[in-house]
Amino acid sequence: MTTSATSLAVSAGSSTGPRSGAHRVLHCYAHEHLAPKLLDLVAVQEAAARAAIERGFVLGALFVEEDSSGTAMQALIDAVSSQPGRTAIAVPHRGHLIPLGRPYEWQQFLEEITRHPLVFTGRTP
Repeated sequence: MTTSATSLAVSAGSSTGPRSGAHRVLHCYAHEHLAPKLLDLVAVQEAAARAAIERGFVLGALFVEEDSSGTAMQALIDAVSSQPGRTAIAVPHRGHLIPLGRPYEWQQFLEEITRHPLVFTGRTP
């Protein structure tokens, strides 16, 4: 698994990638330990695609954390911090933040830099 942004094919919705222009982008973050199979990651991204459509966003990249290093989280932060208010982050559930420590503080931080509430997709692999 890679800690960089990943794009998996999804069937939900009409758009699965960020577009130029005024579109708002919903990125997704997951921890590999909680979504160890490729099918789990596809399900996570499909749930994020549905959440994006429901909220008027286009689906952005899926950032997958391999371990507790925070490498994928840093890549996600870099991706969203340059466009405050135009990006949001989806996670299956708060448990995906636990391996990084202090999940509620991570949630607050991510909401602060995106200016959007964290989106919990409810997809539990």
